[in-house]
Amino acid sequence: MHWGCHRFVFGPMGGWQGLKTGPGPAPIETDEGWLLIYHGVWRSCNGYLYCIGGALLDLDKPWTVLYRTKDYLLAPTESYERVGDVPNVCFPSAAVMEPDDTLRLYYGCADTCVSIAEAKLSDVVEFVKTHSF
Repeated sequence: MHWGCHRFVFGPMGGWQGLKTGPGPAPIETDEGWLLIYHGVWRSCNGYLYCIGGALLDLDKPWTVLYRTKDYLLAPTESYERVGDVPNVCFPSAAVMEPDDTLRLYYGCADTCVSIAEAKLSDVVEFVKTHSF
């Protein structure tokens, strides 16, 4: 199959996403743009740390980044996120939208278990817009 039209969207940027970045769940269409939940990695003296961030991409040109978080949305702080097969990992895997504006994010923790985080989609979008580069 020929996919075609490859476009660079973004890569590492420094801080918690300074070593590498990668996708999470499928982007979510909002009035402000496509909400992309992604992961970023940095390396400390204790190993790698995987955090979760967000970006808003243009609705018509989704390779165009409108906003991208300089601050993470979620980082490993709980024991089940910090201790496991691969410690210090929050890795976004799936997202479900509820009719009441609730966004449920399913994410892997320390490569050992799955957790769920909930927030209002409107709050996540606002955070991405106000905490961007």
